[in-house]
Amino acid sequence: MQNPDTEKYDVFISYNKSDLEFVRKLVRKIERQHIKGDLIKVFFDEWDIEPGENILLRIEQAEPSSRFIVLVMSPEWLESNWTTLERVIPVYDDPAGLKGRIIPIMRRRCEPPPSIRILKWLDFTKDSNFDREFMKLIARIKGQTLRELVGSKQAPSYLAPPDYESTTADLQNEELVSNIFPVIQTPSYVNFAHAKVRRRADIWKMLGEGVDLPTFAIDEIEGRVYSFADLKNPQYRFGELCLEPSTERVSLEKMISSQRSPIIIELLNRSMTRHMTGDIQNIGMIYDWRNTKKTFFPLEKKGDEIRLARWKVGKIEYTRFLVKKSLTKNPYYVHRSCKATFTLIAQKPYLKIQPGWHFTTDGMGTPVSPSRMSSLSSRWMNRQRNHSVLDEVRFWVNILSKGSNRIDLFVGGSVNAVVLTTPVSVTIDRGIEGDYRKRLWHEKPTIDYLENAIEKTANLDEEIDVSN
Repeated sequence: MQNPDTEKYDVFISYNKSDLEFVRKLVRKIERQHIKGDLIKVFFDEWDIEPGENILLRIEQAEPSSRFIVLVMSPEWLESNWTTLERVIPVYDDPAGLKGRIIPIMRRRCEPPPSIRILKWLDFTKDSNFDREFMKLIARIKGQTLRELVGSKQAPSYLAPPDYESTTADLQNEELVSNIFPVIQTPSYVNFAHAKVRRRADIWKMLGEGVDLPTFAIDEIEGRVYSFADLKNPQYRFGELCLEPSTERVSLEKMISSQRSPIIIELLNRSMTRHMTGDIQNIGMIYDWRNTKKTFFPLEKKGDEIRLARWKVGKIEYTRFLVKKSLTKNPYYVHRSCKATFTLIAQKPYLKIQPGWHFTTDGMGTPVSPSRMSSLSSRWMNRQRNHSVLDEVRFWVNILSKGSNRIDLFVGGSVNAVVLTTPVSVTIDRGIEGDYRKRLWHEKPTIDYLENAIEKTANLDEEIDVSN
């Protein structure tokens, strides 16, 4: 037997005993392949750990001396202490996966940990996939690309379609979920009148600060005021702004199809801001209109260190923090923020939800410096993966709808705007095999790991404090 201290392997196999027969078949096939005339060598514990040997020591020796670590994933594999050790060692050595040593194999469906989920895996869940996925595995071990294999005369027909190239995605149906939500109801008409002033700021000079008017927009070029509300209603003070006593109205459809569509978007956006910050729905957020144009929740009372919110996916309730104090030398408060704005697609309005982060010095509303705001925002956004961003979108639409299946948006008239809380989606026939998960919008959310990230990255945040 060769000295284990000097023995080198091409592949280290991490698996659970419940997949032993599959692994035996896989290893036998791998070790029949050649690299530059030599057979590929696999570390397989059943064959490479002798009776009486220290198992842990052999694993610690074999993994670092193997070029690739193949993880045969299954529910039992996730729960095993031994396989956890086997996957943690290479992840610790290369947390970002830049070295590309780890090759995940999905044998039976399970939810990989975040450190593995970011990697593309091979799909061996169906026996009919074996030959195709095996060729991909061998290409990776040999340092080949699929382009080389497909271009070879010996390439099997099942490996790829005839027009395959290295940039071609896998053939499989996937549903892409967006952060766009359909507006299914709006008022049919918009009221307008010629205004005495042409700038929004001049209105408050005329009427006085703090006057509460229904949502309106000013066309500075034409000198008109637009609103879904009745401009002739005596309980409003629009009469003081209009040149003529009577007002006109125009259909929403005509406004959208003309150059006046920005007026409609402004009216909807201002209505959403009132929905989030005003007392109609009692949501109680703050809009930072002077600096970042972000909307966020403050602490419930000054001096608190955290504020939590509960939200539902289906019938199950989950918790997210809305604002929390950091534990750095120069403390700050991190707030989940939301930009909810409207856009037109094919002449129809849609709500777009953009989750983000906001940072204050007191947890109430005083923002950190602009340079620090930029640095912290970049750092916090970079911590998120695709699924956690999707969770943020789901979280905010739940907040805006107050847990219902629609957002009823008061826009000033007798008819509300209504937004569905199921996002626009599209089905495509290309994707990444093994990566797609059905009913993604309805799945339980990922763990709110960002809640603990404040403490875990305190030193990094302190570096930001010093640099700014």
